[in-house]
Order: sequence, then C-alpha cells, then structure tokens
Amino acid sequence: MEVHNKEAGTLGEALRIIVRRKDRLWLTLLAFFAVTTLASSLVLAALLAGVTVAIAGGEAPQVQVDTQVDPTIPSQTFSGVITDARCGARHRNSHQSASECARACVRDGSRYTVVDGDKNYELAGNLSHFDLLAGQRVALTGVLDGNTIKVSSASVQAFGGHE
Repeated sequence: MEVHNKEAGTLGEALRIIVRRKDRLWLTLLAFFAVTTLASSLVLAALLAGVTVAIAGGEAPQVQVDTQVDPTIPSQTFSGVITDARCGARHRNSHQSASECARACVRDGSRYTVVDGDKNYELAGNLSHFDLLAGQRVALTGVLDGNTIKVSSASVQAFGGHE
C-alpha cells in the first residue's frame, strides 16, 4: 500500500507542476495581449494626433520654386487656384478631385495655370512644386511675362484669406 501512496504522491506532484506551468502559460499569454493592445493603442493615438494637427492646419506650407527670374523686374503677388489649361476652373472628370484631375491633365500634355475669377495665367517653374499645390488656392510671387507667371515662390492660402 505504501508503494501506491508514494506513486499517488508523485502523480499528485506531477499534476501540480503541470497546472502551475499552464497557469504561467496563461499569465504569459495575457501579458502578451495586454502589451500588444497598449502598444497598438499608443500607435493609433499618435496617428490620430498627427491627422488632427494636419487637418487643423498650422503654418501653411510655402514652396520655393527654382525659376530664373530677372532680378531687375519687380515681382508681383497673384492669387488663385492652381489648375490646368485644359480643364480650367471646371474639371471634366467627376470621379477625381480637382488636384487629381489637374495632375492627370498635365501628365497628358496640358500646362499648369492659376485661375482667379476671369483671370487665367499659365505658370512657369518647377512642375513638381505645382503638383503639390494642384487644386488648392495659393498665393504666388513672380514676374508676369505676357500671359505667363514666372513663379519664384508659392504658398497655400487659408480659406477666405486674401493677401
């Protein structure tokens, strides 16, 4: 009988060890999920904070355009919406935003323009900078040469803002 009790004691201890290991496994698993949830929550909070700052605004981005402008000719300031010569103020493709449509038309051979009411000027300068500002109301500084503005700088205007 004693042998049986020793075996039962050994078997009981073995079961207790297995249960303890399973308890530690559950604790490890719960700790992993808690840390993962916390980390993903922090990442999501940082993303939302960044988006909020971007939407709320801040300082309007200003783009310096590398264009050869004669320094003896005084610069002027122009304002309007950057679009393309083909569509002008009204974009034909209703499935795209104004900026997407203007970029697509320029890729297809049109030229960037700035439209402000009845005024419409072609833009000369760095196309990659105009790509960034396409479809937005901007303030441009440059020299007017015929019907073309040789742009030296551009910045996004706030809604309703006039410079």
